[in-house]
Amino acid sequence: MAETFGALAVIIHDNVFTNDWQYIDMINDETQRGANIPALFLLGKDGYLIKQSLEANGMPGAIISIPVNITGIPMHTLRLPPWSLW
Repeated sequence: MAETFGALAVIIHDNVFTNDWQYIDMINDETQRGANIPALFLLGKDGYLIKQSLEANGMPGAIISIPVNITGIPMHTLRLPPWSLW
């Protein structure tokens, strides 16, 4: 839907704002639909924090940069959002 309405990319998060579990279960909706724009899935807690920040600053959107884990520490051992390391 985001692509249909002209989005250049999309960030999707689950609707449980307390969810900070490191593992994500995805399902196949069996529609054979594809996307031609970049898409990223965030945990509910991370998505909620970004959304709250945008709303608090009266911003309808933003360009964000999500860092890559270059520490060598496995993410599942940290129990923190990825950007907490930087």
